[in-house]
Amino acid sequence: MAKARDDMHRTDVIALPMASPGTQRSLTVHRWGEPGARPKVYIQAGLHADELPGVMTACQLIPLLDSAQQAGQISGEVILLPCANPIGLSQSLHGLHHGRFSFVDGAGNFNRGWPDLGSMVLPLVDGKLGSDPDENIPVMRAALRDAVASLPHLSERQAHQKALLSLSIDADFVFDLHCDAQALLHLFANVEHEDLVMELGCDMGAPVVMLESSIDAGLFDECNGGPWVKVRRAMGLSPDALPAACFAPTIELRGQGDVSPTLAAQDASNIMAFLRRRGMIGGTVPDLAKALCDATPTEGCDMVLAPSAGMVVWHKPIGATVERGDHLADILDLTAHDPLSSGVQVLSPQTGLLFSHRLTYLTRPGDVLGQIAGATPLSHRQVGQFLNP
Repeated sequence: MAKARDDMHRTDVIALPMASPGTQRSLTVHRWGEPGARPKVYIQAGLHADELPGVMTACQLIPLLDSAQQAGQISGEVILLPCANPIGLSQSLHGLHHGRFSFVDGAGNFNRGWPDLGSMVLPLVDGKLGSDPDENIPVMRAALRDAVASLPHLSERQAHQKALLSLSIDADFVFDLHCDAQALLHLFANVEHEDLVMELGCDMGAPVVMLESSIDAGLFDECNGGPWVKVRRAMGLSPDALPAACFAPTIELRGQGDVSPTLAAQDASNIMAFLRRRGMIGGTVPDLAKALCDATPTEGCDMVLAPSAGMVVWHKPIGATVERGDHLADILDLTAHDPLSSGVQVLSPQTGLLFSHRLTYLTRPGDVLGQIAGATPLSHRQVGQFLNP
């Protein structure tokens, strides 16, 4: 691990295993504050490496954190990875960047298949947790660090997951910056952190905030936050005895095309406002803005599916409030004698806010065309079933 240091912040470089002869990738880790101090904040961007708005926001955070460090305002430790997935960054095919799914090491989504640390931690804390949260929380964090240390790291992807978790797993706050295809800014967090994620939503100006009830669906956020709930339930403890001591929201910074220094500066400033309000960073705390929405369950978020193959022609824009059965779009059959009159209607499956569209306009039957955030849980949406593949 190479290190660089100045008065502002430290930069570490973590090398990943050589994936093939002559190639090797690495993670650049930015650090502020005192190592091991509390509270600890971990922020990463680009786990889906083709989602660059979060990367732009993370870059904008660096000078803000430098200023806070220079002013003596960082009370704990802050760790930031502007580019959390060098594997995905390297994946281009025929001039197109593909950073959501791995080309190697079993393929799969980079934000799926994260380890079930809750099950790994249970035997490590058996008989060690009581009724005092001040004693239980350090025990849990130590066990989580031990569990991560025991993870395999033979392949590049295994080492990548282990490296990220070694930085994040004992943090108080874990922010995972993503984006959608074409979308409004939206947030996800565990239902136990509804107050915190709604506060963050107020700071970010988010028109959609969704609550997850799953804890071990294999996503990065649940890998960090879920073990606290899983261990508590397995051991029959109360939330007072073992709080969910890691707030791990996913922040979806609009769509893939929204790589804007103006938006990123705004988002970085809003994240800093939340950190100041929560005592992570000193300085003037801005007034909390009014919420733009109520929190809704992920089980109430429905997928708009393509009924046929063809070209998508939208009639409802992103941000539209829709009713079940509304005419959202048409799918045009480009092989028809008159393609314009061949449209198959796409109707809304749910009442709520249409907050995303797919990025491309040519579709296959069953493709997800968009997403609607609704207040009512849907019978066909399973707990733990995430929004997109």
